[in-house]
Amino acid sequence: MEKAGTGVGLSALIDVDGFGMVIGDYGGQCIVLVMVRGLPLTTPSLLIRPLVVADASQIFLLSGEEAYRTWLPSQILEDESQARSVVEFLISKHSDPGNPKLGPYVLAIEHRADRALIGHVGFSPFEDDVEVGFAIGERYQRRGLATEAVAAASRWVLDMFALERILGVASAGNNASISTLVRAGFIPQNERIMSFQGAEQLVAVYALMR
Repeated sequence: MEKAGTGVGLSALIDVDGFGMVIGDYGGQCIVLVMVRGLPLTTPSLLIRPLVVADASQIFLLSGEEAYRTWLPSQILEDESQARSVVEFLISKHSDPGNPKLGPYVLAIEHRADRALIGHVGFSPFEDDVEVGFAIGERYQRRGLATEAVAAASRWVLDMFALERILGVASAGNNASISTLVRAGFIPQNERIMSFQGAEQLVAVYALMR
């Protein structure tokens, strides 16, 4: 990410019958983000929250970074208009189907001190399981923040959706992602050749158990 302080900053979290109502600000405007049971998640450094449309411009910038071009080419966005469409689609999936066993469930990663959107962590169907995917902006890499986000979000998803396990699938050459999965508690399962990010390649499969 090029700039800090351009994300949706958390102003208040109100608990309503076990649901978190997230009140934030974007460009000086106070907005209600969403009500989801158990969200947002807070860690020492991060706020993990539902996406909002205002995230689109930062997500577009993130998608142009080198790590996306190397490891996530299927997630590169052409322009902010496409980013907005993707974000709106992902937001709709929070309620329909609202379950990572049936459709994508993607959350924003916000740096608490900088009030900046720095990446995402998402969950989606994979064969008969649920797979985690994640990305952190270059400026915030090598600080353990991806591990912090993946560990917290994965544990929440395991509990929230009564899953027995979550899988992490990474290109066998993506040492950074594999290290993140291991530090977040995932254990190796197997390696296999499969279609991944638009190409047949060797991937490493890891699992986090309940």
